[in-house]
Amino acid sequence: MIKELREKSPITKRQDGQQYNFGVYFNIVASNLTEAGGYVPQKQIDDQMTLLNTKYVGTGISFKLLSVTRVVSRYWHETIDSGFYRPQTDAMYSLFHKGSSTTMNVYSVGFYDAGLNGYSTLPASYKSSPKRDGVVLLYATLPGGTSKDRQGGTLVHEAGHWLGLRHTFQGGCTGAGDGVDDTPPSAEANFDCPIGLDSCPGDNFPDPIHNYMDYTDETCRTEFTPGQIDLMHKSVATWRSDPSV
Repeated sequence: MIKELREKSPITKRQDGQQYNFGVYFNIVASNLTEAGGYVPQKQIDDQMTLLNTKYVGTGISFKLLSVTRVVSRYWHETIDSGFYRPQTDAMYSLFHKGSSTTMNVYSVGFYDAGLNGYSTLPASYKSSPKRDGVVLLYATLPGGTSKDRQGGTLVHEAGHWLGLRHTFQGGCTGAGDGVDDTPPSAEANFDCPIGLDSCPGDNFPDPIHNYMDYTDETCRTEFTPGQIDLMHKSVATWRSDPSV
């Protein structure tokens, strides 16, 4: 059941006052020394960090850039895909990964899979696979990049996964869904910005197309719900609040 929380502001101030600030290590994996080859300039990284923090205002969560590492490897740039356990992916993680459960490693690559914009690990997997913890995203999705559809929102979305959120369309119209009470279910991922769509008849709520954890246009996505904010804080307290985890 969708709680009355649904009718409140999508982003509310934390009553407990808890604030988390996560360090970010940006790792740029390019095929050559050109922007077209994935050699992302510093301005795009800075703009990405600004956008990321803007979208998380009101959640009690913020991010600080700690360092940028760049490497030219056509092999890694072009062969990394969504497989967490590929030899080339593990090699990249082993070389670059820094910090602990409280630092987010971001890897900017070209991707082998056409149409893939990014993916992330979930907090609970850190203890068993600490080196694999982090976000991998398509270099073109950073602000000012060449992607027509994504201009910084990919990291906003993937950071949500890194903090414990699932897709709002998780499980379709049945089951536990994304585990959050104030995000109505969706039959499947939404694209564009289908205002008023209710793909799960009987729930009496439109699909949460404005949520950062859907796949709609970036201009359509504007919110985390209070339930999602609570879940992120619970996930952080359980999995990401102690560097020694």
